[in-house]
Amino acid sequence: MSRICFDKIKEFVDEYEMISPGDAVVVGVSGGADSVALLRFLTELREYFASGGDSLFSGDASLSGKDVLGISVVHINHMIRGEEADRDQSFVENLCNKLGVKCVVYKNDIPAMAKEKHLTEEEAGRLYRYECFEKQAAALEETRSGSGLPGRVHIAVAHNKDDLAETVLYNMIRGSSLFGLSGIRPVRDRIIRPLLLTSRRDIEEYLKDLGQDYITDSTNLVPDYTRNKIRLNIMPQLSEINDSAVDHMVDIAIDSWKLRDDINKETKSGYNKSEKSENEVRIEINRLLDLSELARGELVLSAMEAVCGRRKDITREHIFAVTGLTGLQSGKRVDLPYNMVAERVYDEIAIYTADEVAAAEGDLGFIEVSTFPYSDEVDLSKKEYTKLIDCDKIKTALCLRTAQEGDFIVINSQGGTKKLSRLFTDLKIERKDRMSVPVVVDGDEVVWIVGYRLSERYKVSHDTKTVAQIRYMK
Repeated sequence: MSRICFDKIKEFVDEYEMISPGDAVVVGVSGGADSVALLRFLTELREYFASGGDSLFSGDASLSGKDVLGISVVHINHMIRGEEADRDQSFVENLCNKLGVKCVVYKNDIPAMAKEKHLTEEEAGRLYRYECFEKQAAALEETRSGSGLPGRVHIAVAHNKDDLAETVLYNMIRGSSLFGLSGIRPVRDRIIRPLLLTSRRDIEEYLKDLGQDYITDSTNLVPDYTRNKIRLNIMPQLSEINDSAVDHMVDIAIDSWKLRDDINKETKSGYNKSEKSENEVRIEINRLLDLSELARGELVLSAMEAVCGRRKDITREHIFAVTGLTGLQSGKRVDLPYNMVAERVYDEIAIYTADEVAAAEGDLGFIEVSTFPYSDEVDLSKKEYTKLIDCDKIKTALCLRTAQEGDFIVINSQGGTKKLSRLFTDLKIERKDRMSVPVVVDGDEVVWIVGYRLSERYKVSHDTKTVAQIRYMK
């Protein structure tokens, strides 16, 4: 069974080009059956490469020993289970020592982190784990680069076939897009999952044949977390209905992988990074409407992921809300998870974080006001950030702020007015950028839209006796 299981996993690894001779792998090991099996597979794969068992390696004499496959273990002590967590750490450290593998341990108070970041302990633990994996991978890359070693650096995690089926079901329950049926992907960026099509039963048999023990996390046996409820309660009942239930859900996931790859080709380069901000992307509406409905949803989801860095908690309702902006007028917007906003901006949809607007609001700058008598020698030439007005027409005191609902400005000598919201539309100033436009007001009347327009009411004339000079500075 040991050799059969190794060959099966390696076939999957080769199919998705996960690991090549000369690469390095950061592997997360908790001490449970899945992660221990992953570690044992990788050490066996290293021996396989070293023996010249892979044609890719057989011609490269520059690699020897452990360089044929660098393995670095990361163990996370979540500080949740007290002595049991310390036991897990000792087990992993001893196993790594026995296998001749480097082990790095990270410890963090996950309950405290979850409370601080307003996350569940499950979410906080996952976030911290991947932060540690990425940190170790970056350090390993730097070390290998300095040593002149070839190959890529991967992060290997131990999701298995049962995890994949559970994720498909979980995504269906919480309301994901069709691509939620793909569950967990075999490869995503530098993250690889060699055991993804290996069942938990086969993993345990593999370890048994190797004579390798492992430990069980007691929290996995308690239905406190959503995934545990699915694993402990729902999946066994589905298997009673059909003992191939897991296989059928995995088949759907694999079909979804293939469909998603096809859709990704259709939506490639479908959105653009904004020139104004790193936290904003733009989708051309004509480009979006040219796609099939399924491809539209994936393009919008990819764009949101590019802004917030994740897909979790983004549901079909959010996707429909964004695509629905194509039928609305410019300026309409919808709120999204992770403090994001999607807005129809003329012939595009902009997706950005609300922090961009908040930052703009908090950086108005200031004005300096000075007065002097009017004379024919006063320079009335137009300057972008310095304006002269009739001081005697000031009713209260000049103030710098942003535009407010109902603001208007006098646009002609007859006293005709226009609302700032309409003027901003005419000038094609996007809604989210309007809060960064400074406005000088006299009480409730706009005197100057800085950088754009001065009120006709306050302009200097031959009847002016005293001039007020307003100078705007950031």
